[in-house]
Amino acid sequence: MPSPRDRSTERPGMHNQAELAYRRLRERLLSGQNDPGDRLTELDLCEELGMSRTPVREALRRLQSDGLVTSTGRGVVVSSLSPQEMRHAMQLHGALDALAAKLAATAQRDGQLSPAQLGELKDASRHAARNAGDGATAADAWRANLDFHMLLARLSGNPLLEDALDRIWARFAIVSRTNINRRRDLSPGQHDAIVRAIVAGDPEAAEAAAAEHVHEAATASDEADQSDDSGGDSGTASDSGTAEHDVN
Repeated sequence: MPSPRDRSTERPGMHNQAELAYRRLRERLLSGQNDPGDRLTELDLCEELGMSRTPVREALRRLQSDGLVTSTGRGVVVSSLSPQEMRHAMQLHGALDALAAKLAATAQRDGQLSPAQLGELKDASRHAARNAGDGATAADAWRANLDFHMLLARLSGNPLLEDALDRIWARFAIVSRTNINRRRDLSPGQHDAIVRAIVAGDPEAAEAAAAEHVHEAATASDEADQSDDSGGDSGTASDSGTAEHDVN
């Protein structure tokens, strides 16, 4: 996922205008500056980015293709996921995450992962654990968790798998960030189990640990839906048709 960039770090000619607009707007969405359902207008975005309408329009088309915004006929709105769509996304995420863990463990078994790569994975797991505590913000917890999972995807050695997971995590970011603090305690131990299996070069154990990790996240999401349905007020995400979930 692209790192946040401000205008001061962008050099003329480094990217074309449409690419710059896409990166800035994507990071804006993933950083939680907009909520699902927020309307984005071309004119406002042009003023904010200091660009003409053509590159902004192209950036919005790409974001729509990514599933991050939805066209309404009068501009676009930030996309949301219904409970059913979230379950579908979690199913796909679970399958891909389990495959990534299995491939990474296979690479370790076959001597294809370096000590530095394994050390980076361990560090990412520890970083996620530190940011799961009460002293960290929800944004810190989300970023640390995302970094762990995307590193896992990279270690799989499959760029198509990495790209697919990046797109899914982008969808999750918009609907999950505000609630991730409710389940911070679930991340550390589950990440450790995945790391241990990969370091041991055990593909089956790594696959099972990753699948269990996502299964528990999906179960917590279902329980949150049921809680909202039974006791939420009229302003809850469940009532508005937007599913807000925790994804680890």
